[in-house]
Amino acid sequence: MEVMIVVAIIGILAAIAIPSYTGYVKRTKRSEAVTALQTVALYQEKHMAEHGQYGSAANLIANAGLPDPDGDNVYEPSDFYAITVNLGADNKSFVASAAPAGGFVDNVGGSPLVFAIDSIGRVGTLSGGAVAVNDELWRSLRP
Repeated sequence: MEVMIVVAIIGILAAIAIPSYTGYVKRTKRSEAVTALQTVALYQEKHMAEHGQYGSAANLIANAGLPDPDGDNVYEPSDFYAITVNLGADNKSFVASAAPAGGFVDNVGGSPLVFAIDSIGRVGTLSGGAVAVNDELWRSLRP
Protein backbone atom coordinates (compact mmCIF):
# COMPACT_ATOMS: atom_id res chain seq x y z
CA MET A 1 0.00 0.00 0.00
CA GLU A 2 2.74 2.42 0.94
CA VAL A 3 4.61 1.60 -2.27
CA MET A 4 1.48 2.40 -4.29
CA ILE A 5 1.19 5.78 -2.57
CA VAL A 6 4.84 6.55 -3.37
CA VAL A 7 4.31 5.49 -7.00
CA ALA A 8 1.22 7.71 -7.23
CA ILE A 9 3.11 10.70 -5.81
CA ILE A 10 5.98 10.16 -8.24
CA GLY A 11 3.47 9.91 -11.10
CA ILE A 12 1.83 13.19 -10.11
CA LEU A 13 5.19 14.95 -9.82
CA ALA A 14 6.29 13.58 -13.20
CA ALA A 15 3.03 14.71 -14.81
CA ILE A 16 3.77 18.25 -13.65
CA ALA A 17 7.54 18.34 -14.15
CA ILE A 18 7.94 16.75 -17.61
CA PRO A 19 5.75 19.22 -19.57
CA SER A 20 7.37 22.10 -17.73
CA TYR A 21 10.84 20.81 -18.57
CA THR A 22 10.06 20.22 -22.25
CA GLY A 23 8.60 23.72 -22.50
CA TYR A 24 11.77 25.15 -20.98
CA VAL A 25 13.95 23.20 -23.43
CA LYS A 26 11.90 24.41 -26.42
CA ARG A 27 12.06 28.01 -25.20
CA THR A 28 15.85 27.72 -24.82
CA LYS A 29 16.20 26.42 -28.38
CA ARG A 30 13.99 29.23 -29.67
CA SER A 31 16.15 31.75 -27.81
CA GLU A 32 19.19 30.36 -29.66
CA ALA A 33 17.43 31.05 -32.97
CA VAL A 34 16.50 34.59 -31.99
CA THR A 35 20.05 35.31 -30.78
CA ALA A 36 21.48 33.94 -34.03
CA LEU A 37 19.20 36.17 -36.10
CA GLN A 38 20.10 39.22 -34.04
CA THR A 39 23.76 38.38 -34.63
CA VAL A 40 23.18 38.14 -38.39
CA ALA A 41 21.40 41.51 -38.36
CA LEU A 42 24.30 43.08 -36.46
CA TYR A 43 26.83 41.76 -38.98
CA GLN A 44 24.58 42.84 -41.85
CA GLU A 45 24.66 46.41 -40.55
CA LYS A 46 28.43 46.21 -40.23
CA HIS A 47 28.68 44.94 -43.82
CA MET A 48 26.34 47.73 -45.01
CA ALA A 49 28.46 50.38 -43.28
CA GLU A 50 31.69 49.06 -44.79
CA HIS A 51 30.52 48.01 -48.29
CA GLY A 52 27.34 49.99 -49.00
CA GLN A 53 25.17 46.90 -49.32
CA TYR A 54 24.03 43.87 -47.38
CA GLY A 55 25.72 40.53 -47.92
CA SER A 56 25.00 36.84 -48.10
CA ALA A 57 26.00 34.65 -45.15
CA ALA A 58 29.21 33.73 -46.99
CA ASN A 59 29.97 37.45 -47.55
CA LEU A 60 29.34 38.20 -43.88
CA ILE A 61 31.74 35.43 -42.90
CA ALA A 62 34.42 36.56 -45.37
CA ASN A 63 34.06 40.34 -45.06
CA ALA A 64 32.36 41.21 -41.78
CA GLY A 65 33.73 38.62 -39.35
CA LEU A 66 30.60 36.52 -38.80
CA PRO A 67 31.80 33.40 -36.94
CA ASP A 68 32.35 30.19 -38.94
CA PRO A 69 34.17 27.72 -36.68
CA ASP A 70 34.11 24.81 -39.15
CA GLY A 71 35.17 26.87 -42.20
CA ASP A 72 32.33 25.85 -44.53
CA ASN A 73 31.02 29.41 -45.22
CA VAL A 74 27.71 28.58 -43.54
CA TYR A 75 26.60 30.28 -40.33
CA GLU A 76 25.58 27.42 -38.00
CA PRO A 77 25.22 28.69 -34.44
CA SER A 78 22.65 26.07 -33.48
CA ASP A 79 22.04 22.38 -34.10
CA PHE A 80 18.31 23.01 -33.91
CA TYR A 81 17.76 25.85 -36.40
CA ALA A 82 19.10 26.52 -39.91
CA ILE A 83 19.89 30.17 -40.60
CA THR A 84 19.12 31.55 -44.07
CA VAL A 85 19.85 35.03 -45.43
CA ASN A 86 17.87 36.28 -48.43
CA LEU A 87 18.90 39.54 -50.07
CA GLY A 88 16.70 42.01 -51.92
CA ALA A 89 17.30 42.51 -55.64
CA ASP A 90 19.61 45.48 -55.07
CA ASN A 91 21.32 44.10 -51.93
CA LYS A 92 19.85 47.06 -50.04
CA SER A 93 17.54 44.87 -47.98
CA PHE A 94 17.61 41.44 -46.37
CA VAL A 95 15.46 38.93 -44.57
CA ALA A 96 17.21 36.45 -42.28
CA SER A 97 15.29 33.45 -41.04
CA ALA A 98 15.77 30.53 -38.66
CA ALA A 99 13.86 27.34 -39.49
CA PRO A 100 13.79 24.18 -37.34
CA ALA A 101 16.47 21.72 -38.46
CA GLY A 102 18.39 18.65 -37.38
CA GLY A 103 15.30 16.66 -36.47
CA PHE A 104 14.03 19.37 -34.11
CA VAL A 105 10.31 19.95 -34.54
CA ASP A 106 8.92 23.34 -33.55
CA ASN A 107 5.35 23.60 -34.79
CA VAL A 108 2.67 26.14 -34.02
CA GLY A 109 -0.79 25.37 -35.34
CA GLY A 110 0.55 22.48 -37.42
CA SER A 111 3.14 24.46 -39.37
CA PRO A 112 6.84 25.02 -38.56
CA LEU A 113 7.68 28.11 -36.57
CA VAL A 114 10.27 30.04 -38.61
CA PHE A 115 11.69 33.11 -36.90
CA ALA A 116 12.69 36.09 -39.07
CA ILE A 117 14.27 39.54 -38.94
CA ASP A 118 14.68 42.05 -41.75
CA SER A 119 16.80 45.05 -42.67
CA ILE A 120 14.19 47.47 -41.33
CA GLY A 121 14.38 45.81 -37.91
CA ARG A 122 11.03 44.06 -38.02
CA VAL A 123 10.99 40.81 -36.05
CA GLY A 124 8.54 37.94 -36.05
CA THR A 125 7.97 34.90 -38.20
CA LEU A 126 8.62 34.23 -41.87
CA SER A 127 5.54 34.43 -44.07
CA GLY A 128 5.83 34.33 -47.84
CA GLY A 129 9.45 35.48 -47.81
CA ALA A 130 8.70 38.51 -45.62
CA VAL A 131 8.53 39.14 -41.89
CA ALA A 132 5.12 38.76 -40.29
CA VAL A 133 5.67 41.08 -37.35
CA ASN A 134 5.29 39.41 -33.96
CA ASP A 135 7.21 41.46 -31.39
CA GLU A 136 5.54 39.65 -28.50
CA LEU A 137 6.90 36.27 -29.61
CA TRP A 138 10.45 37.61 -29.66
CA ARG A 139 9.95 39.54 -26.40
CA SER A 140 8.79 36.37 -24.65
CA LEU A 141 12.13 34.71 -25.44
CA ARG A 142 14.41 37.39 -24.04
CA PRO A 143 15.92 36.81 -20.61
